[in-house]
Amino acid sequence: MAPGDRIDILQRSLGGGRFESLQCTMGFAVTAPNGERLGVTAGHCGAPQQPVGVKKWIVGEVVQSQAPEVKEDPNRPGHYSPVDPFGPDWGTFRLTDPDVKLLASAPGMAPRSVGTARVGDPVCQLGSVNGRRCGKVTKVMNDWVVSDIVTTQGDSGGPLVRTSDNAAIGIITDAVTLTDSDSGQVTQRLTQYYSLNAVLRAAGGAQLATR
Repeated sequence: MAPGDRIDILQRSLGGGRFESLQCTMGFAVTAPNGERLGVTAGHCGAPQQPVGVKKWIVGEVVQSQAPEVKEDPNRPGHYSPVDPFGPDWGTFRLTDPDVKLLASAPGMAPRSVGTARVGDPVCQLGSVNGRRCGKVTKVMNDWVVSDIVTTQGDSGGPLVRTSDNAAIGIITDAVTLTDSDSGQVTQRLTQYYSLNAVLRAAGGAQLATR
């Protein structure tokens, strides 16, 4: 399993051997303070102890996660939005299947260090739905980064790397759509990321694995 690979986190059993799962993406491989090798993804993908699957096989479980609290839109039943759109959104998972290895790099995505994003940085992301897409950083807000790359559901958790020095910047958390206040027409589509530096701090001082 490598950065950009699809992971399915099981949400609940539907009976008869069927499960409801949420498709997300592996971001980076990290080493926990106790030496355990873990994968990073978005926190809203799953809660601790939820099973992690690949191609219908259970290969691991979520270890830690933090996700923004959500509330239902009273005007659109069944639709939810974050109470605080800038709350932490990260998670780690371990592999429990000895036949599956957690790799630190993938074709076109080989992080060498952890970096701090700056506006204008050239970056590329890797998602399990949209693959490799590139653009530039348009905004940095504390532990959050925004780019002009377009993403969709399923890419959540995927890695963002600065191409000038292969520095790991963050993980995909959300697609952002800007609209004109008068016409309601879409004016820009962006992607929001949670800083990898913030993930590593929250995970107790984990370190990026580079091989």
